[in-house]
Amino acid sequence: MSDSKISISGSYLIKTFLIIGSILTILYIGSSLILPLLVAAIIAILLDKPNKKLKQWGLPNWLSITLSIIFMIVIFVLLTWLISSQLNTMAGDWPTIKEKAAEKLNGFSQWASKNLNWNYKDYIANNKRLIEKAESLAGFFLSSIMSLLSQSLLIFVYIVLLLMQKKMFINFFKKLTTNPSAMTSLLSNSAQIISDYLFGKAKIMVFLFGIYYLGFSLGSVPYGLFLAVFAALFSIIPYVGNIIGGGIAVILSFLYSGATPALIVIGVISLTQLVENYILTPWIIGKETNLNPFITVFGIILFSALWGVVGAIIALPIIGVLNVIFEHTKGMEAYAYLIEKKEQ
Repeated sequence: MSDSKISISGSYLIKTFLIIGSILTILYIGSSLILPLLVAAIIAILLDKPNKKLKQWGLPNWLSITLSIIFMIVIFVLLTWLISSQLNTMAGDWPTIKEKAAEKLNGFSQWASKNLNWNYKDYIANNKRLIEKAESLAGFFLSSIMSLLSQSLLIFVYIVLLLMQKKMFINFFKKLTTNPSAMTSLLSNSAQIISDYLFGKAKIMVFLFGIYYLGFSLGSVPYGLFLAVFAALFSIIPYVGNIIGGGIAVILSFLYSGATPALIVIGVISLTQLVENYILTPWIIGKETNLNPFITVFGIILFSALWGVVGAIIALPIIGVLNVIFEHTKGMEAYAYLIEKKEQ
């Protein structure tokens, strides 16, 4: 009978749960300190690739870092200008969109009251609350982004310091272990996963934007440029992002212009998602997406609860790095097995 029991002590399980709970508490409470540093580290890893390229061309370290950061700022400013200009256009029409949304919801409520014996008056009030909730969710999304942008100066300083003192940090981690070569491999693989995944995702997002915008323009979908940018940007969040971005694009097109533009949006997004899932992602990103879907979805939900939209965006790179750490650490192989995707 005793042989059928698992030899894991209760104290070990209690310690494990306490450690996990403490880590999550620190990540949540210290988000204002940890999140900017984590985002800066990820961006510094991305900029390290062009930085190395520039140094190969014979440029000094300070100049290659400066040019890499300028390149990043130019891309950020262009993207911010594109999104803000589209948001300003939509903001002028928001009262009209709101009014049309109320009309369509009220029309549905009347139909439901007539055919399904639902209380029409209650649903009028519920529809108003539904619109208010949608506005509050949009406000939450913008607040999480603005919170990070408010710390952009601090992130910028972190990026510069991380790039300039890269060798010092690498040597520091090597000194933490008795096997420097294993630590070098861990750091190299972690940086490779982050850069390959995010650069690959960026290429896919550019492709998605082009297809979305072309399809929306041919279908005369209102706010085609904004919806294309919005849906493409949200695709950076695995699984959930396509549903959120595509769903909001469908809802906005339906509320403003009716069923036909909404059906066009559904068709364009559905077709593009097939191309992304079965052609682009395996081809461009490849094995970097070889993570357990359950762990991926759970990680996205967990990090979004901790750090909002930014947490959802960086969740998969963090999970990938954790997988590398577990693979290179004795006694943690079981956790790496759990994270990795298995062939059925």
